[in-house]
Amino acid sequence: MPPATASATDDHHDGEDVELAPMGMGSHSQTPDDDESLGSAESEFSNDEGESNEYKPGAVGREGLRVLDQDFEEHRRRKNTFCLALVMLALGIAMLKVINGGDGPSSRTKGLPQPTSDADDDNSNKNSDSFGPGRKIRFTVANLQGKGSDHIGEFTIQTHPDWAPIGVERFEALVSDDIYFYDGARIFRVVDNFVAQFGIGEAPSKQAEWDAKPLEDDPVIVSNTRGRITFATAGPSTRTTQVFINTRDNKRLDKMGFSPFGEVIDGMDVVDKFYSGYGEGEPDGKGPSQSKMEKYGGKYVDKQFPLLSYFTKVEFVD
Repeated sequence: MPPATASATDDHHDGEDVELAPMGMGSHSQTPDDDESLGSAESEFSNDEGESNEYKPGAVGREGLRVLDQDFEEHRRRKNTFCLALVMLALGIAMLKVINGGDGPSSRTKGLPQPTSDADDDNSNKNSDSFGPGRKIRFTVANLQGKGSDHIGEFTIQTHPDWAPIGVERFEALVSDDIYFYDGARIFRVVDNFVAQFGIGEAPSKQAEWDAKPLEDDPVIVSNTRGRITFATAGPSTRTTQVFINTRDNKRLDKMGFSPFGEVIDGMDVVDKFYSGYGEGEPDGKGPSQSKMEKYGGKYVDKQFPLLSYFTKVEFVD
């Protein structure tokens, strides 16, 4: 939800679905009252000479002071432990907001994957000889900046099997001549200076078919820098059809497991013109609900979100 299917909470805020945040990601703690009634004793204490001294209310002997000191230290220890627990709880809630909120590429049913090791672009050269060169895919986009169907542009993506072979195989299959999955798809989540996310199909039945075929994860080989395209995820082995294009350097997403599989090699200026006025999707913003998109298809966004940019044609050009 983001980008992508999923949906990266994001440093620009510094996780239908996404997909980190990304994605977003205060609270305050309350401490118990420090006051405690110590009370008063109503007994007699004998001195060393056997003399009896009547105990005065509010006074304590040496042994009483020791007990009270111990009680006070125990009270303070419990108070500090309670405060620490509240702080840890607040931090945990904040982290969950980052993971499941709008700070990262999101998806309706997907959360962010577990952190992985830092990506290093030098790794992209290690296994390049083991894979093919990838494919060039041209996207024709209409309704740029929400100005109408005659405002058209194009951009080209180059896939990199050496970066993410599983992701590349799925993406190229979705573009293939017998599927045309992305034709007519809306760029439904555009967060300025973060990500542009798309990948929910026009037909609910076709979307459901691919949602039932999640992918195993690719390791993160290269970083989520501007112009690179990545599947949105919601945890291990949850990639399906949603992807996002990084519109700035989002290296933070690398540790969350978002593995780029290609990059925009031409037309990034067109990507920057995707309509972004709706911002985040429901419930965090004014954009469309990914669950409703999956349920009702194109008729839902056509009626309620007419300014969204969309693809008129997606094709291989090599």
